[in-house]
Amino acid sequence: MLISVVIGALNEEKYIGKTLDSLRKQVSDFKYEMIVGDGYSSDKTVSIARKFGAKIIKEKNRSAAWERQAGAKIAKGEIIAFSDADAEFPSDWVQRIALEFEKDKGLVMLYGPVYFSDTPSIEKSLSKISMRVYLAVLSFLGIHNPIGSNMIVRRKEFEKIGGLDTSLVTCEDLDLAKRMKSLGKVKFVPGVFVNVSARRIKKWGYIRFTVFHIINGLRFQFTGKAEHRYEPVR
Repeated sequence: MLISVVIGALNEEKYIGKTLDSLRKQVSDFKYEMIVGDGYSSDKTVSIARKFGAKIIKEKNRSAAWERQAGAKIAKGEIIAFSDADAEFPSDWVQRIALEFEKDKGLVMLYGPVYFSDTPSIEKSLSKISMRVYLAVLSFLGIHNPIGSNMIVRRKEFEKIGGLDTSLVTCEDLDLAKRMKSLGKVKFVPGVFVNVSARRIKKWGYIRFTVFHIINGLRFQFTGKAEHRYEPVR
């Protein structure tokens, strides 16, 4: 089994090196490739990514959905794992993903929690508890709420539904889960986690960040409508 890890990026020279370095240090019995879908960055993102051995594909349309979709188009793996350019991966991330798909042939998509990598210890602990409980409760209720930084699909079914909806600026991850669910099992796996920068929270604050994502996510789940604006934070 080959795992294609697709990273969406736009002007991420501050983070992309650490992200790809943590990917390069994976300990796994399975093969994987690193792909960066770049929105024509004007900084050193692409040159840094190339130094780490990532495949690069450029996409003129700048959004997470477009950049991930571009990366998926050149993916060779049976499994495509999507994440972001500010993520850090535990060394067994790829191994855990592969084993989940290997043991359950009916699984078409899995996702895990996303924790903060650059906050004080107490904030990290609280965010881990709240994130894990929130996603677990929604999953128990049959409402899948994947986060784009940590969602993984079988390529065959992903291509069958036409991939990501690139018309969406936000909630493209929730939309993907809804459509993938029509083809098989979608599963929340707490042990398959990644850490990401809390840079948006540092700019927005916890209240604004939490309220925005909960309201936007639930509104999409029940009405199909999502926020069309999501300011870049670098």
